[in-house]
Amino acid sequence: MLYMSSPINALLEGFYRDDITIDTLREKGDFGIGTFNNLDGEMIALGGRFFQLDLDGNARPAEGGMKTPFSTVCHFQPVLSEEIAMPLSHEAFTERLKGILPSDNMFYALHMEGRFRAVKTRSVPRTENYRPLSEATERQKIRQFQDVEGHLVGFYTPSFVPSVNVPGYHFHFIDKTFSAGGHLLSCEPGHLDIRLQIFFSMELTLPKTLDYLTASFTRDAKKDLEKAEK
Repeated sequence: MLYMSSPINALLEGFYRDDITIDTLREKGDFGIGTFNNLDGEMIALGGRFFQLDLDGNARPAEGGMKTPFSTVCHFQPVLSEEIAMPLSHEAFTERLKGILPSDNMFYALHMEGRFRAVKTRSVPRTENYRPLSEATERQKIRQFQDVEGHLVGFYTPSFVPSVNVPGYHFHFIDKTFSAGGHLLSCEPGHLDIRLQIFFSMELTLPKTLDYLTASFTRDAKKDLEKAEK
């Protein structure tokens, strides 16, 4: 089952603290992405190993007691596979992704492993509560990778749940040596092996914080996500 530790609308409002720990996420899955309290780094999990990608894009193992305000994980059991066998521009890669899903109305986990001609990632600085995510990402730090081997870990979310998770594709990148990466902005794959898992149900935990319990969610989630994810 797909597990989400919190809905994305809480993050969009600037609620960057929750009590879900990495140890809790390990019980829910061995594969996934997210962030840490106060947006203190991007999160990526692969093969049961959880990593924190800092503002400079450097990776280090995430400690079990670290907490997350937003994450998506699963026990990765792929049922479909694809291959990108020739170099593609980012635009061509995006078009290729549109054709690999059996249906646009389901949730999917995707692992892509191989070589990239170029990868562009970002991380955002540590941010205190109440600064909207669309503003926090204005201070993002970019990292460029050239001719690199690595992994894309991510999910596809159908468009009808923009307040729950990022609609469409959402990927984090980590290199082959598990030393660097970040939130994926763009990439130019050379050769990729793609594995895909389909989900027909999900589990969502709602925050118990006072901020969340007393919030009035009036922001345009789709508009804010379009700004924050670029």
